[in-house]
Amino acid sequence: MDEDIKKIFKQKIKVPKFNRTIGLFGATTLGVGALMGAGIYVLIGEAAKVSGPSVVLSYLITGILAYFTTLMYAELARIIPRSGGGYTYAYNILGSLGGFAAGWFLAIGSIFASGLYAMGFAEYALSLLGKPVSHYVIRLVAVTITLGLGFLYVFVPMKKKSSAQTWIVWGNVAILLVLIIVAVFNINPDNIKPFMPKGLGGTFSAISIIYISFFGYQLIANNADEVINPEKTIPKAMKLSMWISITIYLLIALAAILMVPWQKLAESSAPLVLVADKAFGGKGWVIISVGGILASLGALSSTIVSQSRQTYAMGKDRFFPDILGKLNEKSKQPSYALLTGVILVTLALIFFDVQFIAKAANFCLLFSLLPVSLAMRRIYKKNPALKPKARWKHFLPQITFIINIGLLLTLDIVSLAFGQQLAIIGLIVYFLYSRKREKRGKEGVNIILEKERRFSFFTRNKVLIPVSNPNSQKALLMLSHTLLAKKGGEIVVLAIKDVPGKVDFYEALAGADKTLDVIKRSIELAKKQNIKIKPVIRASRTISQGIINVAEEENSDLIIMGFPKLKSGGDSITDDVLRNTSTDTIILNLKTQSENFIIRKIGVYVQSSSSLNLMIMTATALAEKNKAKIVLFGFLPTGYGKAQKRKKDKLILKSLQTMQSTALYDISVSVSDDPKQELMKMSSGFDLMLLEEKAHHKSFKSHEESFAFQVADEAKCSVIIVKSVVPLKKFVQRL
Repeated sequence: MDEDIKKIFKQKIKVPKFNRTIGLFGATTLGVGALMGAGIYVLIGEAAKVSGPSVVLSYLITGILAYFTTLMYAELARIIPRSGGGYTYAYNILGSLGGFAAGWFLAIGSIFASGLYAMGFAEYALSLLGKPVSHYVIRLVAVTITLGLGFLYVFVPMKKKSSAQTWIVWGNVAILLVLIIVAVFNINPDNIKPFMPKGLGGTFSAISIIYISFFGYQLIANNADEVINPEKTIPKAMKLSMWISITIYLLIALAAILMVPWQKLAESSAPLVLVADKAFGGKGWVIISVGGILASLGALSSTIVSQSRQTYAMGKDRFFPDILGKLNEKSKQPSYALLTGVILVTLALIFFDVQFIAKAANFCLLFSLLPVSLAMRRIYKKNPALKPKARWKHFLPQITFIINIGLLLTLDIVSLAFGQQLAIIGLIVYFLYSRKREKRGKEGVNIILEKERRFSFFTRNKVLIPVSNPNSQKALLMLSHTLLAKKGGEIVVLAIKDVPGKVDFYEALAGADKTLDVIKRSIELAKKQNIKIKPVIRASRTISQGIINVAEEENSDLIIMGFPKLKSGGDSITDDVLRNTSTDTIILNLKTQSENFIIRKIGVYVQSSSSLNLMIMTATALAEKNKAKIVLFGFLPTGYGKAQKRKKDKLILKSLQTMQSTALYDISVSVSDDPKQELMKMSSGFDLMLLEEKAHHKSFKSHEESFAFQVADEAKCSVIIVKSVVPLKKFVQRL
């Protein structure tokens, strides 16, 4: 066996996995880091603007409502302890569309949330200068820190990053606790009068602004594959991080409105600086600015990391491009998912202001919870044994669904309109791109046995050759090479490893030595003939579906297969492919050894226009290479009329117009009521005959009982059967 091929194969079936290094403290740190960011340092001013002093009540209500969802997530994390968070829960329970809906809005929501935290970092970092700065400078700093963190997580070892994250998160908590303690001695009860200047409606309006502050617990679940004992650790970490965050939020909000009039908080872009100045004197702003920097940095860091894990999970399940579902073998990081997320956060920072970013994040994150609630409900309905002991928790799916629908309805028209647009875009992406890819991913796995190629925007002609029979491999390669000689393109050689249901694809590939031998023969033959090929092995539940899937994956223009052994009754691989593929197909029945296959005369049976172009293209390519002669022939029934003659003449004329070749040709039209017998007689005068395969008649159980296959089986010369798929059918099937 070629050592290079062996090496590539062994590397590609070895799937990198995350290392489980995060314990309870680390998971809680991740949650607190995501929770203790924009909620206080950036959004308390925006929330006070619409609610007044009752912002404290807004935080309390939001915390209670969010805690119900936290409990639901904790239950799901116990039952499904895998990375991906809400996306994974919805996908495993609701299936493709439900999983995509949750993942789509979670991914976008996390991107906007990261943008919010980056803006918070920039605001507080620049406040250390002690003077106003341009809004463009704030955005530039936000973009810089986002890009910096992205590259940091790609290239810096995980241990160093975890240590830095711990100091950042708990350093922020320490500063907030100090502020709370000092604030006790500087309160002014008159600042909370009147408590609800905007009414109860204002109090509830603030909830829609600050809800994003209470969403960080979910990010812990995104990292489940890196958590030690995840089914126990993650639920505990979620609850702990939420308890810590709710307590600090309430105390800080109370301290803020008791120390500084809410009107001043509403006007400030860095409201806690005002609180710190009041608590510590003129220099307090330095302390709180450091806290704001740490909080926003911790939240940004946690969200970027966790968002990349969720994007990685969707890439792995093939909803997103494959490259996003790859794990770097050395760093154990989803590098491409990380960098993609960072780039999208950067774009959000460039094109949107902080208020819009906050509203967009709120809508996306709230909407993503709806499929998760439905998933939890289905779990309890189908598996009552999984319900928790506390009976009231049995109603968590309904409670959280109602809560999050209610919170969605508190959003303004801009948020709802933007959310509707995102939903429409998501549906387009799902039905035109993700749905079929995800389905193909469930049905099999491709292993490309070559080093990674550079991406090209230029389309190439691609011919797919499924191989298994060594007797036909050389002929199939030569035919493919001949067809691509003029236009250029790529030959994809495919060998299928048939995998029984529920057996892991990668485990099955580990024992695919025979399948690897098939590919090796093709590579050796291709080298001898100086033909470049792209070797692919696919693990698939069924061989025929594997061929169809690879044709779609590779955007193949043509499938070239060997002729099957005809059998009565039942569907064969060839028949399944012809029935279901959206790719043009050629079937070669070689009646001699490849070495002895000399073509001097090619017969093309002109029967209809459906596959005529492909037939002529194939015949002329072979004729030019072998300096052979083409005979275009057809039959008319006894007693034919003018209309029948005119129709046949048009087909012959169309054939000639399509040829555009230097090959010599003859034309023969004869009378026969039994075309099959005539073809049998004529076959002895050809080296190769081309027939068209039409959609098989209703009376036939399979294509193999059709006219073309029966003739090909009995003919004395080699036969090529051609079947073209009409463009509209290609388009519809590939959707």
